[in-house]
Amino acid sequence: MAIILAIEAASDFCSIALDDGTDCFQEVLPAARSHSKLLYPMLNRLLKEAGYSPKQLDAIAFAKGPGSFTGLRIAAATAQGIGFANDIPLLPVSTLQAMAQQVHSSTNAETSITLMDARMNEFYGGEYALKDGLMSPLMDDFIASLKTTPEQLNMQPADRLCCAQDLLSELDPAWSNIALEAQHLNLEAKYLLPKAKAMFANHEGCQPEDIELVYLREQDHWKTIKQQKELKQ
Repeated sequence: MAIILAIEAASDFCSIALDDGTDCFQEVLPAARSHSKLLYPMLNRLLKEAGYSPKQLDAIAFAKGPGSFTGLRIAAATAQGIGFANDIPLLPVSTLQAMAQQVHSSTNAETSITLMDARMNEFYGGEYALKDGLMSPLMDDFIASLKTTPEQLNMQPADRLCCAQDLLSELDPAWSNIALEAQHLNLEAKYLLPKAKAMFANHEGCQPEDIELVYLREQDHWKTIKQQKELKQ
């Protein structure tokens, strides 16, 4: 079985997980504006607890966005550093897909709408449904104004509405009626793993220099290492 490390720093929490096919190890800490200070000590502790070295990893999954610009970069840079040093492929997973996977795991919901605060009076969102054990997108992840209603986005009713941060109170009241139940959620890295395992099995990993983050806002702000080199030519 593959040994996969997962890194999540796109929210106000910092979390890492390691799955070796038999056990899943995880550490989660509140980390508002302190992801960079927490991440490497957390990694060292987790690897020691699991009994592995970075060279033994088969792949590294990380939340590719949307989410906190700074947090996404920290997670990506950490994954890149380990990947480059040990010739390990990376598995970028949608933050919103992982949230939907967490909702399914905790509630058995087969359809969910996942939302995150995007600041600047906007939010990130996605709609997902269960397919072959994975929560799969019914539409592209999006960014919208807090005033936007589900009807304006052509969203369908779902089993669960899941919000990261205290977002629901800021949204149009119509969001409270789009799902059977609503809940608050702090994303945990281990919920990146179901999608990451499927990607690894299908050889869908990428090289560290080729990763691309999903900001939705200012999409061309992040450049891969290859793109940066091309711009300098």
